[in-house]
Amino acid sequence: MTNPAAPLRPKAERWDAEDPGFWERGGRHVARRNLLLAALGGHVGTSVRSMWAVLVLFLPAGDGPAPGPGGMSLLLVTPLVAGAVLRPVAERALGRLAGRDRTVVTTAALTLPVLAAVYVLQQPGAPLWLLAVVAATAGAGDVAAASATGAAAFFPRRAQDRAAAVATAGADLGAAVVQTAGVVAAVTAGGSSFAWIAAVHVPLVALAAGGAALRMDNLPVARGAAVRGPRGASRDPHVWGLSLLSVATAGSFTGYGLAFGLVLGGGFNSSVPTALMCALLATLLGTAARPCGGLLAGRWGGARITLVSLVGMAAGTAVLAAAAARGAVEVFAAVFTAVVVLAGLGAGAVGVLVPAVFAARAGASILAGRDAATAFATARGRSAGVARCAGLGGGAAALSATALSPLPALWGLFAFYGACAVLTYTTYARRAPARGRGTRGLAPYGLR
Repeated sequence: MTNPAAPLRPKAERWDAEDPGFWERGGRHVARRNLLLAALGGHVGTSVRSMWAVLVLFLPAGDGPAPGPGGMSLLLVTPLVAGAVLRPVAERALGRLAGRDRTVVTTAALTLPVLAAVYVLQQPGAPLWLLAVVAATAGAGDVAAASATGAAAFFPRRAQDRAAAVATAGADLGAAVVQTAGVVAAVTAGGSSFAWIAAVHVPLVALAAGGAALRMDNLPVARGAAVRGPRGASRDPHVWGLSLLSVATAGSFTGYGLAFGLVLGGGFNSSVPTALMCALLATLLGTAARPCGGLLAGRWGGARITLVSLVGMAAGTAVLAAAAARGAVEVFAAVFTAVVVLAGLGAGAVGVLVPAVFAARAGASILAGRDAATAFATARGRSAGVARCAGLGGGAAALSATALSPLPALWGLFAFYGACAVLTYTTYARRAPARGRGTRGLAPYGLR
């Protein structure tokens, strides 16, 4: 364990969370402290990534530029896509950094998108391309949010799933916080001065980065497949199948939650406070549903909860299409909120299903004679690879929700969710694996 009095906390010389004596003598306290600080960094990161979903609602009303609906959708989607592209690059570049150092670097990097947003929002007539470039820098928040789950490594294996869920929930609340700031700006100043929505992140970034630097600890960095990414992932059908499920659930949860305000404001001419209040409610309920999905998956099986979520999302999307065609804003808002909640529920279930599938593959590989450490490192790497797809899925979901022609987009999403539900049932939710299928195929593995 590290020396708490050290100004720069070194790597732990010995860390064995599986040892009950070590855990009770102080390991539990150190692990919880690191988890809370990492969750704070992830929370600020998600807030920075999400702030443009709020800022675009104020651009036409402020002194700055007034992009059209297409431009507003672009500014909403750009941070999500940029984060999804930047995340694997950053993970490779920061692969040698341990928990504290990685959190400090990824959190401190949020200073750039925050200060750039404050500057550009105070420039009347700033062109759309400049706004898009500044919005792209907010993708750094996705890297900070992803780094938060690394603190789960401080916990025993039996508690790592719960620790990762706490870090994820703390990060997800970042979107709700920035939406709350938007509501305050709309109510108090009428949106006439909204640059402070970005500026308020400056002390938050300093607090999160400073707290991580002073109070977090480093663990030895894993080597090999878990860091560099396993070879042959593109040939593994489970990577593709589970990535689709991650896009459908976690991607929809992120994209819909951020796009909700713009959908109501641009598509139904709702006021900015009303649109943001609806988006805030959906985000809070979806954030609460995500860990519930994980808990239910642990009780009833990740595949079953994922299947229920996808079927519900497909049905809800069909109702959304009908409500949009009739202009029924109340029905649309209520069902959209339900779809966000179901997406959060499914995201939590997929978070349980993905490691279970690859752990089963690792067990089959070990029985076939492969090295256990390599097999489980490959499983962890492929699980992380599936999680990265949610960022691109969030951008696609947000773009579909804010499309100029919503009906074709909604019916397309209905078909996509239906296809993912069929995939979930035939591959992961059936009671027994089909005869004659090997571990290289999409065999169900009895994951119910």
